[in-house]
This record gives sequence, C-alpha cells and structure tokens, in this order.
Amino acid sequence: MSAVTLLCADHPLPLYDPGIRRTRTVRAVTVEEDGFSVQPHTYYRYAVEELGLAMKPCRYELNLCPTEEEAALLRAYLAQNCAPGETVELWQLWVGDGPGKPTRFSGPLSALDGPALEQLEERPMGQSCLTIRI
Repeated sequence: MSAVTLLCADHPLPLYDPGIRRTRTVRAVTVEEDGFSVQPHTYYRYAVEELGLAMKPCRYELNLCPTEEEAALLRAYLAQNCAPGETVELWQLWVGDGPGKPTRFSGPLSALDGPALEQLEERPMGQSCLTIRI
C-alpha cells in the first residue's frame, strides 16, 4: 500500500514549487528531500479514482509534512488562491487495499496548523479528509 496527499478544489489552482528543501532524520541518518509543493495529480491517479470517493474535481498532489512551517505555507497558498467562504479538501489516501469509509474533519483556514495536519495521518491505512473553509 502507498499513501498520497491531495488538495482538491472546485476550480483549477496554480501549481506551486518554491524549491524548499527539508531535512529529517531516519534511523540516525539525515536525509534531504523536496519540501512543500502543489503539483499535478499523477502519482497513483488511477488507484485514487478506483477508490470511488466523492472528492472535489480539481485535484493536486501535495508534498506536505505536518509541521507548523509547512502549515503556514499551505495557509498562505490557499489564502492567495481561494476566495473567502470557499472550501477545499485535503485528503490523505492509502491506495491499494480498497476504499474504506473516510474519516472526515473540517475547520477554518485559521485553524490549519501542524496538529491539524497530523490528524490527517493518524489513521494508518485509512482514508482521511480535512475540509478547510477559507
């Protein structure tokens, strides 16, 4: 099974890659990887469609870690590209083992922080959706 994080909206959003790099330590080894970005949904696109979940039509892959810094980047991106009152969805999807019933959360853009992003990942091997009101 593999995981993919999606940003879903009712209208097209611009792609975004500020070239940020992040570092993390895995078993005493420090690795550097790409940081926050909004990219076209290509990774496991067919498998996501096979899940049959009701999602907003414009879908983008997010490279996103549940940190305060990356939550701030996502808040700024959404504030710049979405209208007040609009909603978007953040999906944490596990593909390869059937759809399962998604766990859904919702809240305002101002409440989008590291712990809110962690909540998406708390359900291992399950589908989670955070609906954000701009």
